[in-house]
Amino acid sequence: MDKEKVYITGTGPGDPDLLTVKARRLIEEADVILYDCLPAQHVLALAKPSAVVKFVNKHPDEGEEKEDLLEYVRQYYKEGKMVVRLKAGDALMFNGGDVDARRLRHWGVPFEIVPGITASCAASSIFAIPTTELHKSDALLNLIAYEINDNFAHIRDVARLFRHGDTVALYMAYDNLEAIFRVFREEGVDGNIPVAIASMVSLKNEDVALATMDTALDRIAEREMLSPFVFFIGKHVDVYAKHQF
Repeated sequence: MDKEKVYITGTGPGDPDLLTVKARRLIEEADVILYDCLPAQHVLALAKPSAVVKFVNKHPDEGEEKEDLLEYVRQYYKEGKMVVRLKAGDALMFNGGDVDARRLRHWGVPFEIVPGITASCAASSIFAIPTTELHKSDALLNLIAYEINDNFAHIRDVARLFRHGDTVALYMAYDNLEAIFRVFREEGVDGNIPVAIASMVSLKNEDVALATMDTALDRIAEREMLSPFVFFIGKHVDVYAKHQF
């Protein structure tokens, strides 16, 4: 692979078998692998023995100095090393690949972004969760819901999609799920709308359960499901439920 550029590489949902062929080859050949997301740990066994593999903590404890991962990227690149910067899932789907790209471009460091499989894509295939239905539902919205800082105005807009049969996939939403569902109900969404709950997608403890908005939190507790979650909401997500949930 070309050492004249940096590779920002999506690792997919976690299972190394779901890496793209190119991503796997890059990880195997890299001189330096830098990462700051725990899901990337699942693919590190592919690194060659001589590779420098470094975790940079984005959230250090109080009193600890915060490290800049991209400064390491720039440093190793200037040394002529083949550098792979790992991102969970797909680098440009809620994972800050755009921020990395802007900084590298500002520094004049050439780069390539290598696609990865985002969690909603992986979960819908692994668990046979339909996210669209021909002539009935033409849209899937992926929505990050870790922080709600607009008084749920965005969530209220999203609720309108259900009128068209569309599907919404919520990322990082567990802490706000009860409030999100309350807003959906206020916007007229039926509490019995199906919710497919995907947990630990592609990993050892992966699980899936079918619920509704009214029962989703209870289902998670009953099954002792583990985060991270992807929540699929829409009237078509339970098409295959009788066969697999």
